[in-house]
Amino acid sequence: MPIPQSPEPIEATGPLSDEIYRRLGEAITSEVLAPGERIRDTEVASWLGVSRTPVREALWRLQQIGLVETSPSRYTRVTEVGDDIQEQTLEFTAYQAGIAMHMAVRRMDAHQLASALQLVDDMIEASEAREDEGLAAATRALYAYVGASTGNRIYELMMREAELGVERNLRGVRAVFVAATDRRALLDDLRAAIRDREATRAELLVRRLHDLP
Repeated sequence: MPIPQSPEPIEATGPLSDEIYRRLGEAITSEVLAPGERIRDTEVASWLGVSRTPVREALWRLQQIGLVETSPSRYTRVTEVGDDIQEQTLEFTAYQAGIAMHMAVRRMDAHQLASALQLVDDMIEASEAREDEGLAAATRALYAYVGASTGNRIYELMMREAELGVERNLRGVRAVFVAATDRRALLDDLRAAIRDREATRAELLVRRLHDLP
């Protein structure tokens, strides 16, 4: 589906390029703009009622996270997502989750710690019930929680910038976990590491859950 022809002017409170980035990113992640589809800055500018300059800024940002690719003076188009990109994105998200866990475990207050432990309990429950979708949802909830609890502004900014790319690359893809026979022991150990504020161990266990070194 191409850029809509009907105008949809932006009413942004912040920089125009931020809102254009968000709208185009959402169109790509939802496949309103399909892989391989060309994006013309003039059409986007007309659609949103803006000049071409903020559109180009937004497209440059989308290129940096791999949602679009550009050949100078030829085209800008939505990128394809192959198996290699999905595997690399899964690896990236698992390692980043471990880093976030390390920072969060050191800094969470007692209430936050209790909430994190409950989220691990949700993972254990879903894993024991062999509920793959439930396990994936509980895992996302835990990682989102610790990601918001790192107390590190730079980490939060960098992950927010990568969010659209991760969402698009992993659309319909299940997270990779170790075998169910090994998972319960790792989850129990992760719970204990969080409870005891063993940050380095908690980070290592997150990686091991996803079969990473």
